[in-house]
Amino acid sequence: MNQIKPGGWSGRGTPVEDPAQIRQAMQDLFQQEIEFPIKVEGTHTLPYTARVQHIDVPKAMLHLKLIRPLPHELAPGAVFEMIFSLGDQRFEAPTIFHGRESYLLYRFTIPARMAPSDRRRHKRYPFRPREKAYVIAQDGGIPGHGLSGPLVNLSLGGLAFRVDRVMRLDDHMRVTPGLGFFERGKSFPLLKIRDLPNLPVFDARGVLANACERDGEFIIGVQFGELKDSELQEIQAVLTIRDLMQRASSVTLGDSPKDTGPRSSAVENKGPAARLSPAGLETPDALRRLGRRCTRLLLAMPPGPDREALRQTLCAAGFLRTEAVDTPAQALAEFQADKHSACPLLMLEARPQEGPTRADIQALLEGLGQARELPVALIVREGEVPATEDPLIRPMPWPSAETPNWLPLLDELAGLVD
Repeated sequence: MNQIKPGGWSGRGTPVEDPAQIRQAMQDLFQQEIEFPIKVEGTHTLPYTARVQHIDVPKAMLHLKLIRPLPHELAPGAVFEMIFSLGDQRFEAPTIFHGRESYLLYRFTIPARMAPSDRRRHKRYPFRPREKAYVIAQDGGIPGHGLSGPLVNLSLGGLAFRVDRVMRLDDHMRVTPGLGFFERGKSFPLLKIRDLPNLPVFDARGVLANACERDGEFIIGVQFGELKDSELQEIQAVLTIRDLMQRASSVTLGDSPKDTGPRSSAVENKGPAARLSPAGLETPDALRRLGRRCTRLLLAMPPGPDREALRQTLCAAGFLRTEAVDTPAQALAEFQADKHSACPLLMLEARPQEGPTRADIQALLEGLGQARELPVALIVREGEVPATEDPLIRPMPWPSAETPNWLPLLDELAGLVD
């Protein structure tokens, strides 16, 4: 059997070399069905997402199920690096490739050692709530939970976001979770990031890596699952923009004069929010008004006085880019004609007898494909519309100037709520 060279070890902390402890760690990975990345040691290639399928203790072998196949030309004896989390600790462990067992199932040695590692492998780029980048996560099918909130930071390996909303998917009821709800290793088979720079929607899946509570708010970190090369390029393009912005900001701050008198303060404060607010402050109301003016809203209703009155109400509330079509089918045709831009916020009138029905809305969303998502506001004149299973489809009262309780719901669907 090949022996792992001590010089190839890259973990931090004191390595654990007790075979019993290492076998127990592998058993925990197997029983908890934890997904973790593995990669060829010493390379910068894209990691492979793996899961322990079987442990052969007599032969000291792990059978790992991978999401995508290893190269056919990969020779037995190649040294891989496992990165996994158990409890509150992250570990790195070297393992040796021994061959293919069946489709996507490969044999590796049980690691001879593992060591704690808290290294951040990728630079993290912060996002502020007013930038509107938003995360939606789902921890399973129905019954399950949907989580959403603004993006806090992003890297090639994962993200962190503030959890503003948790709801049950079966009845759409909101849940107030404790810190124990955010258990390390929780899987998110559906993970979406909305409104990244030049990337309206990014789809992935991930695993909860950590969680913390700050002033009554929960911030959770999510490690991405397997990413395709195209998805990795999309994230890299976003982070390249952030890196250029940070460098430009650093240069500007470094070159600015140190005079703090009234004249210099007035000259330096020329950001968009300063122009909106007479006091030069980035007030939430000013930013929200700006967001409404920039939000494209499509109203799918038959022509007539009601539609025109509704358009005037929306424009008076600040949604100046309000357009109208006669039917949802026309809206779908318009979305499909322009496949490279973000979908607008769609408003539909929910009539008990005349529709559109949930099946109609689902067909509309499926027609867009998996790469684009569409926030939908179902407006009703009287009574209530039952909640749907999709967090982006929300019932709301008929918009009117006299009862503005509909406006916060519309802001939330448009991604304007911090």
